[in-house]
Amino acid sequence: MSQFVVGQNPQLTVKDKDSSLVRLSKLKVSVKVVGNIAYTTTEMHFFNAAARDMEAELLFPLPEGVSVSRYAIDINGKMREAVPVNKNKGKQVFEAIEHRRVDPGLLERVEGNNFKTRIYPILPNKERIVIIGYEQELTSYDTSFLGYQMVSAYTKKIDSFELEVSVVGSNEKPIITNDGKEITIEKFNTIYQAKIQQEHYLPNDKLLVKIPITSAIPTVIAQANDNQYYFYANMHLETEKKAKALPKSIGLLWDVSLSSAKRDTKKELELLDAYFKKLDNVAVSLYFVGFTFDKKADFTITNGDWSALRNVLETINYDGGTRFSEIGFPKKDEILFFTDGLSTLSDATLPESKQPVYTITSSVTADYAFLNYNAMKTGGAFINLNQVKKEEALDRLLYKNLLFFGIKNNPTLVETYPMIGTSVTDNFSVSGISLLPSNEITFLFGYDTNNLTEKKIQLDVKNQAIAEISVEKLWAQKKIANLEIQYEKNAEAIETMGKKYGIITPNTSLIVLEDINDYILYDIIPPAELREEFDKIKKNQLAEREATKKSNWNNIDSYFNGLSTWWEKDIKYVKPKYVKPKKNKRDNTVTGSNLQPNPTGEVKRITVTVNDALGPLPGASIQVKNTTIGTTVSFDGIGFINAKTGDVLIVSFIGYQSKEFRIESQSNYTVTLDDNVALQEVVVTAYAVEDRGDRRQRRRAERRASSVQVENVEAYSEVEKVEEESISIRGMSSLPSQVAGVEITPDPISSSNNPRTVKTSSWNPDRIYLKALDKVTQKEKYALYLQLREVNKENPSFYFDVANHFYEAGDRANALLVLSNIAELDLENHQLYKSLLYLLRQWEANEMALHVAKKIVVWRAHEPQSYRDLALTLEDNKQYQEAFDALVTALETNYYGEMSGVYQGIEDIILMDINRMIATHKKINTGKLEKKYTEHIPVDVRIILNWNQMDTDIDLHIIEPTGEECYYAHVNTEIGARFSKDFTRGYGPEQYLLRNAIKGKYKIKTNYYGETKLTESGPATVMVEIYIKRKNGKIERTLQTIQLGKVKENQNLAEIEIE
Repeated sequence: MSQFVVGQNPQLTVKDKDSSLVRLSKLKVSVKVVGNIAYTTTEMHFFNAAARDMEAELLFPLPEGVSVSRYAIDINGKMREAVPVNKNKGKQVFEAIEHRRVDPGLLERVEGNNFKTRIYPILPNKERIVIIGYEQELTSYDTSFLGYQMVSAYTKKIDSFELEVSVVGSNEKPIITNDGKEITIEKFNTIYQAKIQQEHYLPNDKLLVKIPITSAIPTVIAQANDNQYYFYANMHLETEKKAKALPKSIGLLWDVSLSSAKRDTKKELELLDAYFKKLDNVAVSLYFVGFTFDKKADFTITNGDWSALRNVLETINYDGGTRFSEIGFPKKDEILFFTDGLSTLSDATLPESKQPVYTITSSVTADYAFLNYNAMKTGGAFINLNQVKKEEALDRLLYKNLLFFGIKNNPTLVETYPMIGTSVTDNFSVSGISLLPSNEITFLFGYDTNNLTEKKIQLDVKNQAIAEISVEKLWAQKKIANLEIQYEKNAEAIETMGKKYGIITPNTSLIVLEDINDYILYDIIPPAELREEFDKIKKNQLAEREATKKSNWNNIDSYFNGLSTWWEKDIKYVKPKYVKPKKNKRDNTVTGSNLQPNPTGEVKRITVTVNDALGPLPGASIQVKNTTIGTTVSFDGIGFINAKTGDVLIVSFIGYQSKEFRIESQSNYTVTLDDNVALQEVVVTAYAVEDRGDRRQRRRAERRASSVQVENVEAYSEVEKVEEESISIRGMSSLPSQVAGVEITPDPISSSNNPRTVKTSSWNPDRIYLKALDKVTQKEKYALYLQLREVNKENPSFYFDVANHFYEAGDRANALLVLSNIAELDLENHQLYKSLLYLLRQWEANEMALHVAKKIVVWRAHEPQSYRDLALTLEDNKQYQEAFDALVTALETNYYGEMSGVYQGIEDIILMDINRMIATHKKINTGKLEKKYTEHIPVDVRIILNWNQMDTDIDLHIIEPTGEECYYAHVNTEIGARFSKDFTRGYGPEQYLLRNAIKGKYKIKTNYYGETKLTESGPATVMVEIYIKRKNGKIERTLQTIQLGKVKENQNLAEIEIE
């Protein structure tokens, strides 16, 4: 038997158009080997050649059973060590400090055994340094050597590369090779050492360290701590091979999801080739596991010939997300499951099986604990092809598994790991705690509970003590690995261990803060270098008070009072009477139908938006009165003309009544023309030009502008409270059925007699690949999509756009398949998952949407928006009580004060959600919620805008039938609307409420001003929720999700029409 350890190097990602300007400029790797333990330290220098601050993300996959135990970054020119923190708290603290433009560091473990850190800022023409360290056990390279192999996969040359390998305590000289060439080794006392230093180095070679297996390698190492004696025992076992009954039928499950394209399928096919040759004749049923679970075909292998099956496996198109919930194990003699173990769109659970399941992976980003547990509980085996050679892997398929059955009864030995039932290889290690410094330890092994074999070792702490590495931390790592097999059950114990020993776990991270006051403020124990100062400040009570946590529950009363006061006003709009044109006392200008110019001042550029009753009026003419100066408006109804203050502009179009208005101090105007049949209305709105520089200045300018309106209009249209109204929404994709007690209006083609309809029109962004898909037949679309994907694999917008294309073409199955790829693009990326959630909800893929919403809550448990998304998705799944409870949790969710701008204000929206939900679902138990909050606050129109990007400024604008625009700077309108708080750095949402709707059109727009972050998970995705009350009191809901392809303003989202 033979297996060996592979060390992985990190993957650097810079998501920016100038990504090539950030590079790994220096790499220093130190490998220290003591006995069969290797401690690897990787020091990475990242240089920014750009002229602005840049950001990078580092993904660090590690081998099975290994976790990061050291993380450090440079702070003010010095390296600072990280300290452990609860994963959720780490995110909260990191983001709170980041909002102050300070640069903390956070290293997290994401799905599988992958570790991720964000490096920000990397200043122009400067470098940032990151250090990551981890311990791992060495296993056999062959019968004579332990092996450690490090594979680097960088494609660019590094300015400077340094490698140092030291082997402590070996009596025989190790062999160290780089790309097959032996490296010179020197000996200093009991340490063998080798070094490599190269400039402009391309590190795509292989470093291999082979250490002779001799009696000099300690069998047992130990350390004492508080009268407890931690030991680590490594045994080289000469195991007997016992052949198993060979299968006559095999269920071959092959993961075909997008992430599986990164597996090393060459290794997997080589293993199958060797296995089928040994089996000679066997029946194989092939199943594809991915977004769906499908039986592909049956194959009969004769005389080891499996060429037909191999051909299918070699031509797979890996596509879509992963749903293990779809799997059903076939009734075969055994199951071979090739996968990375990551179920991105369902719970990671496999069905029970009476047949042995062999889980096999070649992926470096696999969930090893999941794969190991599911194999072990069925009597199969987990085979990690990154750490075992083909021969060892084949043995695990051909022979029975030798199992560890624990330690023979000895009450002075406690907490020994790994767990009973663990498969045993030729090198096997156990760690535990002895209550005595000297002890005899008897290990038990066997193929079943009968005929157990004993292996004895003698613990002698005095002679076996070692100082070079922490035996206690090795024991902690083994315990954590054992607990992670059943993570949900052991989450609390795992967190406790991770925080105590500084080991990253699924719920424990490592954090670095810049200032001692931040450690005090957020109650985080600092590294040793700051501990004395930290304790002194704490003792003398000179520190600021600990950071106060806030929750939206604290503000619920004031927000409810605001809603209630607004609603009780019960504003009913009454149309104004006709007003004759008159002098404007303020600036002596006149608004009317026969105005005389009085030009003064400099010529300036005037923007005029021309509409009619249906929207923009392209081709309309704009002329400066009494001159030959004129222009026509574009397809979007916007025209530009040069004029002076005091000039009169004439707006006209064939078949419409011309309108005139005088230029005042403002530069932007909106005019609505009436046709010749019924001249009733002209609305002119003027507002100031926005400052494109500083965001705060722009906000102030818009607030000033919101108070400027042309009040002396010629006439108003017939607008009044709706009695028997008909409503249509344009520019939306509606949901064609009833969801969660909220009525969703079907396509108007099939419901033309419905007095209230939702008119839909597809969203069709201008993308070259969509134009290509438009040109082929329905049958050819999927094949063309796969071709187009080759240059768009990492582009979230590509999958979003193409999925919409398939959906609009009536191919829901492929639409969901393509969309599901978004879940495979990055590990634990909540922004990608939010965009996925929006479209899944819109398409009523409710079960899948619920899984996505639950994952987001796990990753972002400190965000009220996450719980609101979960609540609405639970409601879609008819889990009404759970939905209500999630809304209450959203209000109770704590956050640091620095994040108020991101979270405070959502109370307005959640209160309306609670109010609607209680009114719709009568059986909801409101629990501790005060009765006054349950009093019904019905509205005719409710519009909510959500988006997926953090630190993004997106605004909701509603243009009402009167022409008045309601948005963050103009929160109350004449017809009685109410607008919620403006979110400029979070995800929103922003909300528009109208108690008493009037007849006419309501245009829904968004202004997208951009992000403050340097990286993004694709462009911002927005989802609009529209709730409209019917005459019978029922609520119609429509959802629409689009991606804002670039930073721009006045993006039309939808139009509601009430007739």
